[in-house]
Amino acid sequence: MIEIRKLWQMLELFPNPDNKKYVTANGGHANQPGIDEFLTEFVDKTIGNYDVMTVGEAGGAKFEEAKHWVDETDGYFDMIFQFDHLGLWKAKDGQLDIEKLKDVLTKWQTGLQGKGWNALYLENHDQPRSVSTWGEDTDLRKTSAKAFATFYFLMQGTPFIYQGQEIGMTNIRLDSIDDYNDVSMKNRYKTELEDGKTHEELMSSIWKNARDNARTPMQWSDAPQAGFTTGTPWFSVNANYPDINVKQAVKDPESIYHYYKKMIEIRKNTPALIFGSYELLAEEHPQVYSYLRLYEGERYVVIVNPFNAPTEIDLGKGIKVDELLLSNYSIQGEMSSIMQLESYEARVYKLAE
Repeated sequence: MIEIRKLWQMLELFPNPDNKKYVTANGGHANQPGIDEFLTEFVDKTIGNYDVMTVGEAGGAKFEEAKHWVDETDGYFDMIFQFDHLGLWKAKDGQLDIEKLKDVLTKWQTGLQGKGWNALYLENHDQPRSVSTWGEDTDLRKTSAKAFATFYFLMQGTPFIYQGQEIGMTNIRLDSIDDYNDVSMKNRYKTELEDGKTHEELMSSIWKNARDNARTPMQWSDAPQAGFTTGTPWFSVNANYPDINVKQAVKDPESIYHYYKKMIEIRKNTPALIFGSYELLAEEHPQVYSYLRLYEGERYVVIVNPFNAPTEIDLGKGIKVDELLLSNYSIQGEMSSIMQLESYEARVYKLAE
């Protein structure tokens, strides 16, 4: 087995110009020069010898290097989790930077067309919950979770669902930093408290950004400890588990859980939503993310308003909707290319030929 240390290329020096107690080391171990040599050896000695599907976490990989990572014939892996879109939910005055989001995801969608395959995701163990960051986790929790699910799930690639995402699990709010396990947040709290920030200021940021938000135990039911264990889990269960849990979601036909099941069924039975090419629509619209999927004469359009405000969109004369396949609002007979969208509204139409 290849020594794990060979996969890490560390900088000889760790720059710390501001003489801080803690500094990030990401620049020294993310996609460093020479990693191609190690990954080639890794593939030759391990996964290249088996008929397996592989996914790599490639936080430092850029689209310009995608060929080396996921090329259909020469790539190291079948898919990678690229990180270009993470953080865009707070990148523009604390709000979603939809212009950058369109640019980043369209680049990966069109750039890998016919060459490689995307890994589609919103959440992972290092990111706060999508419904609490990208969406709205109180009154519009179900609606916004469904909107963002629609947005990413029907692009070209293989969609991944992180545990709890399918029932709309939210960020957790704990009063004390001692209740958190995330080392980076503990270090940040200590140093910034020493620098003069208040406990309240720091906890407000931690509630939004801590990695522990995605690491709470799965909420299976309204039983003690959310039905996860009869013992004591490694980390606190979110206090909202009596209302947000799998048992409740399975019973509710309008739940996020059943919405995901419906998306899976639609995608599975619609080749265009698997193999079809991707084409961005309404590129200049400041509030709507919309795209086409095209395959063997069939066309489908995905329309998502990822903001907590209504808007209107005109998809243009070339778009004639024919059949509504999916929506997170009740749509009454609206089949025009000009649409009024509510907050966090999502629709998927099959287009007329």
